[in-house]
Amino acid sequence: MECGMKKIIILIVALCLVASGIWFGLAYASKSTISAWFDAREADGWLVSHDAIEVKGFPLNLNARIPNLELADPETGWLWSGPEILIDQNLRSAGDIAVTWPSQHIFATPEARYEIASALFRSDLALEPTRNLALATATTQLRDLSIAEPRDNGSRASLNAASIEITRLDGQDQTYDLEASITELSIPDVIRARLDPASLMPEIFSQSTLKGRFGFDRPWDISALEQARPQVTTITISEATAIWGDMVLRASGDLQVDPQGIPEGELALRAENWRTMLEIALRAGVIGQDLYDLLDGGLGFFAQLSGRPENLDIILRFNGGGVFAGPIPIGPAPRLILR
Repeated sequence: MECGMKKIIILIVALCLVASGIWFGLAYASKSTISAWFDAREADGWLVSHDAIEVKGFPLNLNARIPNLELADPETGWLWSGPEILIDQNLRSAGDIAVTWPSQHIFATPEARYEIASALFRSDLALEPTRNLALATATTQLRDLSIAEPRDNGSRASLNAASIEITRLDGQDQTYDLEASITELSIPDVIRARLDPASLMPEIFSQSTLKGRFGFDRPWDISALEQARPQVTTITISEATAIWGDMVLRASGDLQVDPQGIPEGELALRAENWRTMLEIALRAGVIGQDLYDLLDGGLGFFAQLSGRPENLDIILRFNGGGVFAGPIPIGPAPRLILR
């Protein structure tokens, strides 16, 4: 009996040693993989700077911490830097990764530099290691987020909470469903002053939501970060809503996007208290006085037909590089290019 117990204890100790060896081997491999990826980016001409990488989480997790990280891609001109970034991997599911962003970090583009602060900024990713880390699902949660642009008179936007969920369709590697919601969005003071100089509107957008399906020219995988971003080819919006005070804007429709980023198709719009929206667009300089007068008269006619002239139901057409509200040309269509 005593001999049998001794064998069991020896076996348990041996298994613990083997498990520990496996974990430390995986931790070393994880650290080496991250370091090799940074080395490859430097070889591509990126600016890469960070302190010593740490990996913890024994025995079931690999929790990597990368302190004082700075990444800059000279080809696209974007830069990210922060005091640390945390990458957590559960060994029971190798493709499940959680990325926790720091409470304060910086993101810059060729056009602007943004200082980002938040109480929560976390992304949970389901990746496929055998398919170049192709994205299967992603969920990002934000809370108490603020974005400031110091060079623009300290302009600052903020939100109370946001959730973004992305799911790749089964059997369609380049098509993704997107659901997003934002609550209590506050836009920068300088923009709100242009939109609402008399301060008649609330300071916050109470809610914004989006449900849609997006097609791209190639899958979202690790090459999207290392090389160029996939470009959108199709957009299907099943429901989009933005609420600001007594103004409500809803949209749905389908768009095709050509290789130059020019959309073609139609969006059905419902605008409640649409004349207020039109006045805001005029004050913001989005449209001029002549176009305002044209839209006010033309769209007013369509609104009268509904029996509720304060609300407007109309088709927004994207055609030939332009945007049309019914028969009325509004201006050039936006270019939908991901840098």
